[in-house]
Amino acid sequence: MKLLLHDTITTAPLVYPFQGGWVDASDGIELHPSLTAADIDGDTSALIPSAEIPLLTETHLVVPDVAVVLDGRGDVAMRTPVRPDEIEGPVVRLYATSGTAELLARATLESFYGIVAREWTKEEAANAQVVIVEGAEALRAPESGFAEDLVRAWFILTAQPLVSHLLIVPKSTDPESVRALLTAARTIGHERRKDLRRATAERFEIDREHPTELAAVTRLSLEDADRRALLMFLQRSNRGSAYPYIWEIPFTDSPASEPGA
Repeated sequence: MKLLLHDTITTAPLVYPFQGGWVDASDGIELHPSLTAADIDGDTSALIPSAEIPLLTETHLVVPDVAVVLDGRGDVAMRTPVRPDEIEGPVVRLYATSGTAELLARATLESFYGIVAREWTKEEAANAQVVIVEGAEALRAPESGFAEDLVRAWFILTAQPLVSHLLIVPKSTDPESVRALLTAARTIGHERRKDLRRATAERFEIDREHPTELAAVTRLSLEDADRRALLMFLQRSNRGSAYPYIWEIPFTDSPASEPGA
């Protein structure tokens, strides 16, 4: 089994149990600080940023039993040197962000903040007035200027959570072994949540309160309402990005994925 896991602060409840040796696992598990559809072949399962699923629908299914859902707050932030309402036509820099963070920024900057970007870039840009950061960096207070939680902005704008990560498996693979492995990691992570939060704070060099606050707004599986929220997010945020429009999300428990369908 080959299983890739996106290694970031929000996935720590699912990933750290492997890092800490709390779960017995095969040698096929790999942790990646950055993970995109290009890293995943037709034989690979993965815990991926949700933005990548439109690029993988031909080969993979989503396992709804394991996911990362952020309810009202999260680890994607917009940083600006002045108040957001004072910014006009900026260059927006995506600083070491996942596809999900990019789509979240595209979904909220104009609709919520009224910021119409002149240019989007992943390269260093001295003239960037808007910088999007993700993960532990987004939880730290900026040295100067302003910071806005874009997960919070999305929630205020839509009354919906952000599904940040999905577990996917190849269509040719029985999902049970991967689902069981990640479910076991989630269970032991919950049982040892104090150890998990301490280890997360130390590893990412953040205050202990940040993992605790994240845990309070994080769910680790998809409810029916989350599925609808995920599809709406992907459909409303792809304009201007490299991600295609998606009409539906293929789940392991959808009729089209059942044998003989």
